[in-house]
Amino acid sequence: MNDWGPAHASESGPQSTPLAIVSSAVAGDGIERVARSASEALGHPVAIILPSVGAPVVWPADGLAGDVLSELVEHAIALSSGAASGPPVGIAYVEPIRIGRSVVGIVATTAGESANGNGAGQADWLEATVAAAAVTRLMHGGADGDGDDLVRALLGALAVAPPVEVQALLADGHRLGVDLSAGAIAVCARGQAEVVADEGALVASVGGDRVVGLVSLVDEPLGERRAAEVAERFAVAGAAVGVSAPRRQPALLHEAIREAMLLAELAGAPEAAFAGQEETYRLLVGVRLRDPEEVEQLRARTISPLLAYDAEHDTELLVTLATFLAHHGSTTETAEAMSLHRHTVGYRLTRVQEVSGLSPYESDGRERLSLGLKADQILAADQRLSQPG
Repeated sequence: MNDWGPAHASESGPQSTPLAIVSSAVAGDGIERVARSASEALGHPVAIILPSVGAPVVWPADGLAGDVLSELVEHAIALSSGAASGPPVGIAYVEPIRIGRSVVGIVATTAGESANGNGAGQADWLEATVAAAAVTRLMHGGADGDGDDLVRALLGALAVAPPVEVQALLADGHRLGVDLSAGAIAVCARGQAEVVADEGALVASVGGDRVVGLVSLVDEPLGERRAAEVAERFAVAGAAVGVSAPRRQPALLHEAIREAMLLAELAGAPEAAFAGQEETYRLLVGVRLRDPEEVEQLRARTISPLLAYDAEHDTELLVTLATFLAHHGSTTETAEAMSLHRHTVGYRLTRVQEVSGLSPYESDGRERLSLGLKADQILAADQRLSQPG
């Protein structure tokens, strides 16, 4: 048994998505679980070798012959020292685990495509396995990367899970020159955004087209101004931007980053009438973060019947409703926007009331339907954020 974290591999099945592999590593569940999840997803043995941390981990334990594993260890050591080395025969995939510019280990497997049917392919799972191994290395004395890579690792870890130990998070922040003891405001840009170091802030790309910043609240008025400046810089560059509410407890910084990421996702989504309604979206995002089922129930009580009806009858009740609400309840403007006759819009809105039980013409029904649409957009944005790559 290695000492890289609690070994729960025998207590639960494989992780359901590549992102969950990274979350598992951040949560400290142990490298064995990471190897098992990747192996069961790919349908082939997986080895994770971090020579400076401990013995190699292979799942299943007898999945690789002893001589092959020995050659893999030698290969990992050679790569870590900068020497050229080829992988053993029969190993189809070897990917170095890097922290900064340094190679600290390897992930290896024989071959195979994803076997669990969740839509993720080989590259997704292997990339996630490498990322999880790098997180594990950083969590066990990996301070040998350069500052930018450590910022990226810290923000990337907070983006997928709460900190395992708050004191360790604060220590990492201090090492990187930012005091997070009074909490922070998170800023996220989706799109073209330059990563620029800011005093009192940690800023890094966290994958895809997203850049995240955490701005310290040790001096709260100053922190709020700095967060606004970071957001403005991102917006000027043409990115969709989300800014979280202040989180004054370091343990909640994962929540701050997730809120900012969701808001940026919504701001960049063409179907979301985000402008002018940011605070309503923020309130619903906060509910989603604290009580995930509540937002799902809100959708179920309002627009789910319309979603089902449109899917069954190939109609556009939901699109018509959204357009009607976006045009402040004007049937004429809705008809013009959708190139429809006013009577057609009126008929569809009558069907909206019949199917949902809520009238788009009455203030209470219109408000509840509007909230249901926003709930659906938030759930869709959350799902997009949870997808690998």
